[in-house]
Amino acid sequence: MGRAAVTGGDGPQRRRHLARARAATMIALFVLALVFASWAPRVPQIKTDLRLGDGRLGLALLGAPVGAVLTLWLVGIAVTRFGSVRVVRAALPCYCAVGSLFPFVDGQWSLFALLALWGATSSGLDIAANAQAVGVEHGYGRPIMATAHAAWTAGALVGAGIGTAAAALAVPVSAQFAALGAIGLVIALPATWWMLPDPAGSMVEPSGWQPRAEPSGGWSGAELVAERSVAAAAEPARERRRRRLPRPFVALCAVAFGSFLCEGVAADWSAVYLSEVTGAAAGVAGAGFVAFTVCMFAVRLVGDRVMARYGPARTVRGFTAVAGVGFAGALAVGALPFGSAAGVIGFGALGVGTACVVPAVFSTAGRLGGSAGTSIAVVSTVGYAGWLAGPPVVGGLAELVGLHRALTVVLLLLTTIAAFAPALRAPSADPAADVQAPIRAGG
Repeated sequence: MGRAAVTGGDGPQRRRHLARARAATMIALFVLALVFASWAPRVPQIKTDLRLGDGRLGLALLGAPVGAVLTLWLVGIAVTRFGSVRVVRAALPCYCAVGSLFPFVDGQWSLFALLALWGATSSGLDIAANAQAVGVEHGYGRPIMATAHAAWTAGALVGAGIGTAAAALAVPVSAQFAALGAIGLVIALPATWWMLPDPAGSMVEPSGWQPRAEPSGGWSGAELVAERSVAAAAEPARERRRRRLPRPFVALCAVAFGSFLCEGVAADWSAVYLSEVTGAAAGVAGAGFVAFTVCMFAVRLVGDRVMARYGPARTVRGFTAVAGVGFAGALAVGALPFGSAAGVIGFGALGVGTACVVPAVFSTAGRLGGSAGTSIAVVSTVGYAGWLAGPPVVGGLAELVGLHRALTVVLLLLTTIAAFAPALRAPSADPAADVQAPIRAGG
């Protein structure tokens, strides 16, 4: 496909290229979630086929997060060196092809290895697509990350539905993933030619993204300096590290940790809570996570507009307040006859509260300075740590004080997210920031 360069201005051609790049990013995130979400409904069948007990299955399932975490830093470096588009194009075929290797899985450790490979390729696609989204968001000069992540949530819902249907129809696992991988590749790979080219990370690593302090003592995020400074290129390594890891970064990591942990708790403990604490029937117990996911998707659809109007910090604080009230209320009445319905509502409220957190964190991290890929990799690593820590932390507390009380840790996490929310900042809406940044279609 050809390239059409558009330098400056806000003409129709520039807007068209930005819209295409945004669509391409959303397609990549949709496929990322579509393929992997179809895996969860097939776990019971895989467990039976491989004759794995709960303990051995649990160890095997660690492969995906282990593979993802171990490669996040390498992906960040690759995005910085080669650009997000090239990494997406390299990771996408690998990610879509991994599922076709299921016929070679014959036990616990081969399953672990396959999931580790899947996790590694998924982190490549995830980080690169989010880095591309940061560049697109900069081009727009307003929030677009929540909508991009709504595409991920939609992919997760569709993938889970496909996996459930395939399980009900006894479709072989390898056939399911081979078909989904092929479909995902056909959908997403051609769309990468719509992405904004960023050789050597130039679109996602503008060296002039400089954090600046506001008079109030807060941070405004970043503002673009179009020309690379020779002095900046020659500055000592210590100064460059300081510029790439500005002060709000620790706060962003804390917010990411809390949000991912809440998501992990909802995924792993919602059905158990509804079943064991509220006495919900088996068919109702799964409704908690469904409510969580659907509410997250709905809020992400409107999240960009809300954040553009009120700012990411106020938006996240408002939504976490809704989540705190809803979830606390659900826990308070959990033992009452209507506790099951309240629990479903409570987990739905938790989906509302966490919907805009990760999009806002990734957006801010990608604009604080240095490489967007590396910055997103850092907060993702901390976030994955929260996801991994959540289930065992809640499980350990449940052994001591019961699951009902153990889930109050979610309220503490929501408070932490709200407390550190001022670190979140919106992209610059100053058109002058984009004048000298070329927007090109193709790669």
